[in-house]
Amino acid sequence: MSSKKNVLMICSWLDYKLRLGSFFMEQALILSNDFNFILINFRPIKFKIKNYRKIFKIEKNTYEDKVTILYLYYPSFKILKNNYFSKVIEKKAFRVLHQYCKKDKIEIDLIHAQSIFDAAFWALSYHEEYKTPYLLTEHNQFTLRNVSKQKIKKIDAVLKKSKFNLVVSDDLVRQFATNYFFGDFINVGNAVDEKIFNNCNRTKSEYFEIITVGAYAPIKNQIKTLRALQIIDNLNYQKIKFTWIGINAWGTDCMEEVNNLVRSFQFKNIQIELVERASKEQIVAALQKSDVFVFTSLCETFGVSPLEALFTGLPVITTQSGGVNEFITKENGIIVPVKDFKAIAENILKILNKELQFDHESISKNAISGFGVKAFREKMIPIYNKSIAS
Repeated sequence: MSSKKNVLMICSWLDYKLRLGSFFMEQALILSNDFNFILINFRPIKFKIKNYRKIFKIEKNTYEDKVTILYLYYPSFKILKNNYFSKVIEKKAFRVLHQYCKKDKIEIDLIHAQSIFDAAFWALSYHEEYKTPYLLTEHNQFTLRNVSKQKIKKIDAVLKKSKFNLVVSDDLVRQFATNYFFGDFINVGNAVDEKIFNNCNRTKSEYFEIITVGAYAPIKNQIKTLRALQIIDNLNYQKIKFTWIGINAWGTDCMEEVNNLVRSFQFKNIQIELVERASKEQIVAALQKSDVFVFTSLCETFGVSPLEALFTGLPVITTQSGGVNEFITKENGIIVPVKDFKAIAENILKILNKELQFDHESISKNAISGFGVKAFREKMIPIYNKSIAS
């Protein structure tokens, strides 16, 4: 019988097939030699006849033969949204989960809520029902826009009863404080697996390769990247290529809109490649043959994509969007003001013309030292053990 403790990781968003919330799966895998993980996403579905067979049912997947992934479907009603009715649904969902665990002789020792909305609310309710300790990691932008007073009040309870409140950057501490939530937060950053993202197979393309990775979204502000490229395109440089990977990574089909947007710039010299989605291996291969990673986001709690680029030894030009400030230095990239596409273009040209040069091996080594598997385990294992023991 395994002596490892069992962690129920409640994920605010998770889709095994679309790879949404993939870093939850990867972080669980990193810690899987020390803890058994069940990742769960509570999924609301409309109370309709066609959905009847799904309600309060569990769907199971397995990640890398080590991490169990569950979707638990519960009914969502337009009209019946009072607190009493929500509690009835929660308790029924917990009973279904409890029966699933009991069948496999699993006793949950710790809950890890990934983000407040709404994983932390589920964690708080589970804790109140079964007295299981929990901790919270916030990854998302923390905003209370369109959040009910009832939920805002509940956040106080979530933060007070959690064993540890973790964040992925100091920028998130400021966001909590801006909304009058003060307290002790521990910055644990994020993790990238250096067995996958590394500088070992760096190649050189016949093109000067510019790359970005990220879903098309207003907050990512990729139009500024295209405006920077337009400046360079007008200078008539030859053999420049721009690759944008992951346009549909958040599950919305934006390819037609992005294609139309790119066509509107009428690039004459820069070759453009647009990729809807890609596997980790495909992303690594693209990063390893690129010359610079560009990131023009307006606001980032951390910035996993630029960190993955650093792991492959690739210098990063990024806007001053928050979390990235904590790992971008003059040795591995450039930080420019938000929305300043001219500064983006200027620094791309400096790298193109070798006015700015970077040491690929050093970039990769330093990134791995701060955010690789070993560093993440050293941060998280003591926190888990203390949460379970207390």
